[in-house]
Amino acid sequence: MYYLLRQTATHEKVIKKLKQLLEITDVLQMDRKVIENALNSGFKDFEDSLQNYSAVNNGNIQIIITRNLDDYKNSELGIFSPETYLKSIHASR
Repeated sequence: MYYLLRQTATHEKVIKKLKQLLEITDVLQMDRKVIENALNSGFKDFEDSLQNYSAVNNGNIQIIITRNLDDYKNSELGIFSPETYLKSIHASR
């Protein structure tokens, strides 16, 4: 993320934005187990597979919200588009 942002902003500005992002998000563990699961999975997109297995490995995550629904066909987690997820939380209120 730093690499991409640094192409359009100063180091100081990127660091400030990354700190702000950490205030509203969490970072999942990426270890050997996650990478091995991703390498041995049926996922077509390796990065999506890494995200999936880091979420599975966490144990507390039940869904993934993504615009790439087809990339997560092999996931054991619930997969929602942003629109479907927002509709589901509004319907449950």
